[in-house]
Amino acid sequence: MSKAQLIAFLAKAEADPALKQKVDAAVDASAVADLAKAEGFLFSPASLSRHLRG
Repeated sequence: MSKAQLIAFLAKAEADPALKQKVDAAVDASAVADLAKAEGFLFSPASLSRHLRG
């Protein structure tokens, strides 16, 4: 559950319009984490929530 993995996935999503659309359409942090896992990135929904809160 690496912060580096989370940041790398978010960077990839910003660079890939189709992936960004899927992330934006995700219903919750778990859905985003599942999308990330399918792309080869591993982080927990809690890590994403913490990151988004700052």
